[in-house]
Amino acid sequence: MFPILSLLKFSPLVLICLYSLTEIHGQCLLINELQAANKHTIADGFGEDEDWIELFNCGDTAINIGGMYFSDNPDVPNKHQIPKNKGAWTTIAPKGRMLLWVDSDDEQGSRHLSFRLDDEGGTIAVYNSELILLDRVDYKKQSRDKSFGRKSDGAEEFHLFNTPTPKEANTGGIALLSDSILPLFSEQSGFYKDKLSLALTNKYGGSIYYTTNGAEPDTSSGIKYTEEIDIDSTRIIRARIIKKNTVPGKIITHTYFINEASTLPVVSLTADPKDLWDKSKGIYHKYKKRGWERPGNVEYFDMNKEGVHFSAFKNEISMRIAGKTSRRQPKKSFSLFTKDSYGYPRINYKIFDDKPISSFGSIWLRADATSGRNVPELWVGERFKNELLYEVNKEMGSTVDMQAYQPVQLFLNGEYWGLYNLMERKGADFIENNHGYNDVDIITGEYEQLVSGKARWYDSLTFYISLNDITQDSVYAEVSKKMSIENYIDYWIYEVYSSAHDNRVNIRYWRPKGKNQKWRWISYDQDSWHRYDENTLKRHLKKEPVFLFNRLMKNSTFRILWANRMCDYLNSALSEDNAIRLIDEITGRIEKEVPREKERWQDTMLYVPKNTRIDWFKEYAIQRPCQIRDHIIDFYNINGQEKKVKLDISNGLGTIQISTLSIASFPWEGYYIESVPVTITAIPEDGYKFVGWKNKNLPKTNIITSNLKTQTNFTAVFKKKKGDRRKNDVK
Repeated sequence: MFPILSLLKFSPLVLICLYSLTEIHGQCLLINELQAANKHTIADGFGEDEDWIELFNCGDTAINIGGMYFSDNPDVPNKHQIPKNKGAWTTIAPKGRMLLWVDSDDEQGSRHLSFRLDDEGGTIAVYNSELILLDRVDYKKQSRDKSFGRKSDGAEEFHLFNTPTPKEANTGGIALLSDSILPLFSEQSGFYKDKLSLALTNKYGGSIYYTTNGAEPDTSSGIKYTEEIDIDSTRIIRARIIKKNTVPGKIITHTYFINEASTLPVVSLTADPKDLWDKSKGIYHKYKKRGWERPGNVEYFDMNKEGVHFSAFKNEISMRIAGKTSRRQPKKSFSLFTKDSYGYPRINYKIFDDKPISSFGSIWLRADATSGRNVPELWVGERFKNELLYEVNKEMGSTVDMQAYQPVQLFLNGEYWGLYNLMERKGADFIENNHGYNDVDIITGEYEQLVSGKARWYDSLTFYISLNDITQDSVYAEVSKKMSIENYIDYWIYEVYSSAHDNRVNIRYWRPKGKNQKWRWISYDQDSWHRYDENTLKRHLKKEPVFLFNRLMKNSTFRILWANRMCDYLNSALSEDNAIRLIDEITGRIEKEVPREKERWQDTMLYVPKNTRIDWFKEYAIQRPCQIRDHIIDFYNINGQEKKVKLDISNGLGTIQISTLSIASFPWEGYYIESVPVTITAIPEDGYKFVGWKNKNLPKTNIITSNLKTQTNFTAVFKKKKGDRRKNDVK
C-alpha cells in the first residue's frame, strides 16, 4: 500500500507538490513525468510537439485507464474521461508506462486529453471511474524542452530533467531544494536611520549567493557570501542557497531603506534587470508587447497612526507593463499578479481603508502619467481627476464600480521611481472581491472585446433595443430587466461631467452569469478632461453617437431620471464648493512628495508651474455645473431654464428628499431644470407626522412632483404624533 504523501514544496523554478499516491484494489497508477513546454522533445502520432504526461503502473497487474478521469482543476475532477472499451490501447502493463497528450484535441484519439498543461504552472490529477483521486501533481513554471518527474519510476521525490525521458525510465534528474531551505537574514526589510551590517547564515550546506541590483542570484550573476554586507544606502538584497547537483533554492528578497523619509506608504518592486531592460526580453524596454509577464517580488510598507512605516506584506508575483498610450512614457504602470500555480500566495492585507477587502489576486501600480488632451502639455503628471470621481462616487453612494486607490512611493530595484497609485485591478478578481461573484461575463471596449465569460447576453440586450421602439414604456421596462438603469445613469454622469473623450476605449461592463442578472458598468481611467464648456452631450449623442446611451436618451423616463440625477450630483458631491474641497484633500495627501517626483522625471515629462493645473481644475469645478445644465436645456430644446429650488422644514422633526438627494441640513438651495419634473418627498422622523406644505396651493401629500414653473420654494410641516411626549422642534 502506497501512503498518502504530505505536501512538499520545492524551488519556485519548477514544481512543487505531490498530493496523493493511492493503491486501489491492488492497482497502483502514478503520474510519473510531465512536460508543459514541449517544443522539440517528442511528437505525437500527428507530428505535433504537444504537452504530455507519462503514467506509470507501479503495481503487479495491468491497468486499463478507460473510464478514468483527468483534470487540471481540482474543483472539476471530471473534466476529461478516457473512452471505455478501447482494450489494449488504454491498458498499461505492470511496471509499464503510457504517454497521454495534453493538447486540448481529444478528437485525435483516446490518448489525447481535452485541455492543455499551462507552462506557467498548474495542476494535473487522475481519478478513477468513481472520481476517487489516484494521484495529483502541482507544478510551477516550466522551461522549454525540460520535464518534471519522479526521481525514478514511482519514487516520491521529484526532480527536474534537462533531458526528458518520455516512455523510458526516469533517470538523470536534478534534485530540488525544499522551499524551507533558506538563508537567514540578521536584519529584516524596513526603514533604518543609519547604515547597517547584514549577516546571512546557512545551516543547510552549500553556499549563499546574493545580489544587490535585483538580479536572481546564481553562481555567475551573484556574489558568494563570505562576510557581512555593509549597507549605507537604500538597497535590495536577494539571496539563495546553491548546492552542487541540485536546482538552486528559493530566492529571499529584502529591501533596506537607509535614511529615507516618506509621508506615504512605500512599495518596493524587485525584478531581474534583464527581465526589465534587456533589448530582447525586457518588459520595460519592449513595452509594446502586451501580455509579456516576468517574475518579481513586491513589498508593501504601510504607515501606522504615528507615521511610522512597517512591513505589511511581501509577495512573490509576476508583473506586466500596464496601460494603453501611457505605456510609451518613461514612467510606466505595472500590473502585479499572484498565482497559486507559481506557489505565490494571494496578497492578504487590507490595503484600502474604505473597502473591507483583505485578499487580492492582483493589484495595479498606476503611474498617472497622462493628463489628457485638454492642454498643450500632454504629460504633466496630474493625479486628481480619477481620485476626485472616486471620492464623489463614494459620497453619492453610487453603484458604479470604481477602483480603490492608495497613493504610494515606488522604489524599483531599490531606486526611487516616483509617485504612484496602488489600485485594485478591474478584472474578475475585482468583481469577486467587491460583489462576491466568481462566475461573470466581462466585456470591454466599443467593439465588445470579451474579458471573461460570454457576450451573448449583452448581444441580446443590444439586439432587443435595435429591433424595438425604446420610447415605448413596455420596451423600456424590458430593457430595465437586462441592465441596471441607475448604474448606467451614474456612469454617464461621470462621462459627461469629465468631458471624457476616450469612453470608447475606457469602458467595461459586467454581469453575473444567469438569466435574470443585469449588466453594470465600471468607471475608470477618467483622465482625458477637456474645457469646462465642452458640450459632451452633443458630442456623444450627435457627433459621436454612443449606441446604448443614444437609444436610452430617446426614452422620456430615462431622460428625466438622468437629468435630475445629474442635478443631484451638481447640487451636492459635484457642487463647486465640495469639488474644490475634495481637490484640496486629494492634492494635500501627496503635496510633500511632489518635488521629489518632479526631480525624478523632469528630464522626460513636462511640468507646468506649481498650482497651475490645480487652479485650472478649480475653475473647471466652478464653471462646469451651469454649463452642463445649459447643455441639457439646449440639447433637448427644453422650454425652460435652470431654477433655484429652496427647501426647508417647519414645526417638527423630519427631512426632505429631492429626486434621489436626501437633504441633511436646512434651509437648503440647489438648481434643477424647469420643465423637467422633479419629485420632492417629505419624510418625518419617528414620533412625527407630515401634515402638509407651507404653501397651501401644493397637494397635502408628502410626495409631490413639480415642473418648477410656478413654484420653487418648498417647506414641509411636521407635527408630533398624538401620544408622543417629545417636544416639537420648532424652527
